[in-house]
Amino acid sequence: MAGCSGERGYDAEGVVSDLNAVGAGLVLGESLPSIDEDVEVRVVSFAGAESSGPGVEEAAGAVVILGDADQARAEFTRCESAISFVCFRAANTVLRFTGLDRARLRSLAASLAAIESSPDG
Repeated sequence: MAGCSGERGYDAEGVVSDLNAVGAGLVLGESLPSIDEDVEVRVVSFAGAESSGPGVEEAAGAVVILGDADQARAEFTRCESAISFVCFRAANTVLRFTGLDRARLRSLAASLAAIESSPDG
């Protein structure tokens, strides 16, 4: 699912902050290693995810910060080709998740649409 098509540049904190401002409920985690030193990859999860109950698979996610929107479009295309990922794009970022339930999928899609329609998005 694509997101914001504007040329705004995000860092990990900025995109998570903007998404949370419109209800995404994301928590930014630690940095992950990247082959490309110009690409930042951070763990992202949903607030309160640990309280969903036993036997419930939790969504695992990452936010990938790229140099510009063109690189993000290419990464989004690559992400979408992976069977196990649900992917979103906002400007120069790609968010990828596994184990995303329908409620969180809808919530995250709505949050991305909200930042896309924002004058700053």
